[in-house]
Amino acid sequence: MEQQLMIQEVRETVSVLERLAREEGRSIEGIAQRFVATDPDVVIESGRGTSDHACMYGQYLIESLLRIPVALALGSLYTNYSLPPRMRRGAVIAISQSGETQDVCRVAEQAVKDGTFTVGIMNVQGSTLDRTVAPNSLFLRAGPEKSVAATKTFTASLTALLLLVHAIRGDTFDIGTVLECLGGIVEREEEVRQQALRYTFTDDFVVLGTGYCYANALEGALKLKETCYINAQGLSSVDLIHGPLAVLNPDLPVIMFAPNDACLDLNIAVLERIKSTRAHVLVVSDSDRALQYGDIAFRIPHADPTVYPLENALFAQLFAYSLSIARKLNPDKPRFLHKVSLIDDNEHRAGNPDADTLHP
Repeated sequence: MEQQLMIQEVRETVSVLERLAREEGRSIEGIAQRFVATDPDVVIESGRGTSDHACMYGQYLIESLLRIPVALALGSLYTNYSLPPRMRRGAVIAISQSGETQDVCRVAEQAVKDGTFTVGIMNVQGSTLDRTVAPNSLFLRAGPEKSVAATKTFTASLTALLLLVHAIRGDTFDIGTVLECLGGIVEREEEVRQQALRYTFTDDFVVLGTGYCYANALEGALKLKETCYINAQGLSSVDLIHGPLAVLNPDLPVIMFAPNDACLDLNIAVLERIKSTRAHVLVVSDSDRALQYGDIAFRIPHADPTVYPLENALFAQLFAYSLSIARKLNPDKPRFLHKVSLIDDNEHRAGNPDADTLHP
């Protein structure tokens, strides 16, 4: 049984991000200049599945670093209800790995039609999204991604957003430091594998993160669902104590992304509540305070708060892959899923040839 594509693509992440920064630098600068000239009062982001989780990260980036409010587009208003909202003094950022996700493309098409400044982030040149938003196309430069579960393209999407936002701010961002941190995590593949083995017979997980790392909670849970067939629920750390805490028990493990950023005290308070339920916790952090709460702990490198999600993404991908193999599954070919997924046009008018659309 072939089981190598997903891990090979995870291992390509550092070279992908290096290529992205090198080959898209001029495009990023041009898009940033046009964004600044537009001076939008609001940004609308559009994505599906993994790309939607990248949009969540983008929302935190844009609102915190640019101080511009962000909303996530409601795709069905464009594709099913045909009632798209009107945009005034705004900008749109559409993310689709293939550039073919139908509702994401529809959002971009409507925005361009309305004269709204629109950016597309994708992995495929010449795709529908590329043709729609050019010259504001930003390519992930990830090469073919053959495993169904998106890995290198997700981390590249986060990086594209990070580089774009810093360019809009006029900052000089050192991608080299980021690549060094990520390379160090990839080299710890065996450590992650040993940790994942502890959960071979687990059927449920809760995955937590807040702030910039909320996207990791959502994406980490998705990777466990796709590759391990585990009922994983991704939640904001804060939301856990507003009801879901009641489901925790010693047989329901928790993964907590709790880096040493402005949310650390909050996450530690949540960890204390979790420990009171006797639930098993795997803590991913660079903080000694947080790591001491873990029954298992994975230390990530200290970084800028906006970079932690890239580090967490690599850990989550390595963990999901390793756990899938431990459960004697094939992470490259999850059951019921395909890299190309089409929804019946006659029923939903939403044919979506994209890994993004496997999770509507």
